[in-house]
Amino acid sequence: MSFEIDKERDAKASNLRIELPGLLAMRCYAALSIVLLHLIELPKLQIPSYLWFVPTHFGNGVPLFYIVSAFGLFVGYSGKIETRQELRNFYLRRFLRIAPLFYFMMLFYIPFCLAMWGTTIPLSQFASSALFVFNFVPNHVTGFVMASWSIGVEMAFYAIFPLLVFAITGLARSVVFLAVTVFLAANWALAFQGTKGGLALFGSFSLMAHLFYFAAGIAGYHVWLRLRRASPLIGRLVFAASLLTIAGLICFSSQIAVFFETILGTSSGAGVRTAWATTLAGAVVGVSLYPQRWFVNPAAKLFGNASFSIYLWHPVVIVILDRLGLYRTIYAFFGGVSLPLVGSVMATLAALIPLSLLSYRYIERPGMAWEKRPTLPRPA
Repeated sequence: MSFEIDKERDAKASNLRIELPGLLAMRCYAALSIVLLHLIELPKLQIPSYLWFVPTHFGNGVPLFYIVSAFGLFVGYSGKIETRQELRNFYLRRFLRIAPLFYFMMLFYIPFCLAMWGTTIPLSQFASSALFVFNFVPNHVTGFVMASWSIGVEMAFYAIFPLLVFAITGLARSVVFLAVTVFLAANWALAFQGTKGGLALFGSFSLMAHLFYFAAGIAGYHVWLRLRRASPLIGRLVFAASLLTIAGLICFSSQIAVFFETILGTSSGAGVRTAWATTLAGAVVGVSLYPQRWFVNPAAKLFGNASFSIYLWHPVVIVILDRLGLYRTIYAFFGGVSLPLVGSVMATLAALIPLSLLSYRYIERPGMAWEKRPTLPRPA
């Protein structure tokens, strides 16, 4: 009996050491897509006509983050949250992964908001963000840290994750869960249709509206689990098919929207988002089965590690550079649209990437290491 227990523990330990560099690369590209989207939207930069798809589709970087998060968490924790101590360790690790940098940004935004816009942060909103409950408060759901609404969604998902690990133990269950969450998201959107203000924001940014992306990541995990011993050719084919489907979703977005509207009527948006969710999950499965070097390169892995810092710092960098007039200067100097946009992207990344790497090195990593600090023995 003891030999069987030791063998089971060894198997769990080996599973915990699974490395999937493709997930890091995906986090990198998700973060950079959001940076490019907000670089265009916040300063309202002009873009060449051939990049029309960036404002309309690069927002899918956030759903990609959700899919990668659910996939990676199931890889690390599936079948491994069985005791009270393991449950405590899970929540502690997730808290320390998010809280140190997020709390730093919360403090940073107090003088930043005052200097940029002359505004102060209400104590109630500061408290809801600090407690990570702002996803459940309609007037606070977007957060006061720019782009932090997705952090509220992520933390709400962490809260229910152990239950999902316990309940979703196979591919069939994961597909059923995906179908249920799509149904819930569609009806959630219908319930908030026509609302305005904080209530409309709550309908758009709450966990219920985005849970099906996490469900797609969970289903992707179970597909990967069945295919991971297969030939690398399978991974290449899955990844290539996903990239081609992404291109199709972009190029034929109008026709696809009309197709889903014909079938689903007012719920057509849920159909389009589901197509994106399953396609992005397929790309995550493919890159996890076979991380191709041109895609999973050293830079992508490096920036993937720092993707959380990139995500939280990029609005700050863009707002400051815009306030300094850098983008206007670049557009006036080069003329046209293409070269100024390239120059604006390079200038933004030149400021953002070093800042994010320093933030990852001196805030995120020490925060994550806090869980391993020596502690006094606990009483029985």
